[in-house]
Parts: sequence; structure tokens; C-alpha cells
Amino acid sequence: MNIKTFSSLNDAWNNLDLTILEHGLFTGDRTWRHPDMVSPFNRLYFIIDGEASFASKQGCWAFQPGYMYLIPAGFCFSYACTSVIRKFYLHFNLELLPGVDLFSPLPTFRSLPCPMDFLNVLLEEAKKESLSGLLSLKALIWDIIRRFFQETVDETDYLHYFQGFYRQQQVLGYLSKHLSANLRISELADALHTAPHLLSRSFRKDTGFGLKEYMEYLLLQKARHMLLHTDLPICKVSELLGFSDPFYFSRFFKKQEGISPREYRREGF
Repeated sequence: MNIKTFSSLNDAWNNLDLTILEHGLFTGDRTWRHPDMVSPFNRLYFIIDGEASFASKQGCWAFQPGYMYLIPAGFCFSYACTSVIRKFYLHFNLELLPGVDLFSPLPTFRSLPCPMDFLNVLLEEAKKESLSGLLSLKALIWDIIRRFFQETVDETDYLHYFQGFYRQQQVLGYLSKHLSANLRISELADALHTAPHLLSRSFRKDTGFGLKEYMEYLLLQKARHMLLHTDLPICKVSELLGFSDPFYFSRFFKKQEGISPREYRREGF
């Protein structure tokens, strides 16, 4: 008997982690406007009717019925509704490695046609309260993600971007389990049996990020998620993230985000 296995397929499959954070039907009017949004998650917008403007450093466009839009995590954009808009939205993360989202390298948003009959099927499956409906919905969402990746991304560039992160899997795995504001590079280096300066140099060479910079980025992502998707008091968020007190957490967050944790939660970014 001769059996051929594909270990790289197993590794990639097991690492690919899709998390749906929030979804729903939304109707907005002229009050639906936010400048300079940066989210710790990817956004999928399916426009049902109405229209809104959408702007970034690259230019200005319109959300239009009959299209679906992917806005990648970490992308800075602004939007404003001119009259009324109805959309189905879905917020998600899709990690290839801890803290490394599949769509994080995208420099801008992407759009694809979304016929109304397809959108109706998606909405019908979302309304069902059954396991079969859940499986159907999950299959549809995975296929939408596949379409965006396959039709809008140069996979060669992606492989080049992610190769360095794969070489740093041990670092990323440790950070996913032990990340906190009081974690030091020396502690991380000790756990991985290497010298701090060698670890920092290797991480920058492979990923293009300074290790301290990347640790702060992950900490900010975690803070954003907790502020938006939990009801924990800010003092508890600060404690869980390892800050010595809420004052230092607020100072860290405002330095990175430009607004306080309380303002960020209130705005619902």
C-alpha cells in the first residue's frame, strides 16, 4: 500500500482560523458617518439599497446596491451616508497564524458583484436556527472569502509576505498565549532559548517589524477587540491586558489610536 500525505496542507488547514465577531442587518441615515475608521477585524458589507460615500487616502467611491465590499483589518477609511442605506454586514478575523490575518496585507478595500438572488439566499440561511442552516451559511461565507482572495489578490505576493511570519511561528505562538503589557523581549527570548538581540534581529529580518513594535500592535488589537466585543469595564480590560493601572492603559491606547478607550468604545469603531 502506498499513501501520499500533504503535511503542508494539514498545517495550513489547522492554522486557518475563521472567527465571526458580529453580523446583522443595518439601516442607516445621514447620521451614519465616521471619519478615519481603523478596525481590528475585516468587514464584509452587502449593500441592499441606498448609497453611501466611502473614502480613503487612495480616493473616494460609493457603496452601491448589487455589490459586496471587503474592508481589511487595519485599513483606514471614512464613510458617510447621503440619505439612507440598508446593508447586511459581517465582521470577521481570518488568521493564518496567531495575530496574522489573511487580509492584513491588502492596501485597500475590494469589491465584487453580489446579485440580489445570492444575497437573498445568504439572508435566508442567516435567519435559520438549525445546524443545517448554520453549515450552509458557513459554506457560503467561506466561498465569499475564497472569491475575494482568488479574484483580487496576487497569491505570489501573499506567499512572499507570509513566509517570514511562518519562520517566526514560535514567537507568534508564545505571544498568542502570553501577550500582556508587562511581557518583555528578554522573557520571550529566555522562553525560546535565544538572546534578546538575536531574536529581535531575526524577527525584523523576517517580518519587517520590530519585535517591540509588533508586540504593541498585537496588544492594541486585543484591546480594540475587548472594547468593542465585551462589556467589561475599562479598568478590567486594563487589568486583563497586564497594565499596572487604567491610567497607563489609557495613555498607551490614546498614543496608538488617537482617542481614549472610552471614546473608542462609545464610537463603536
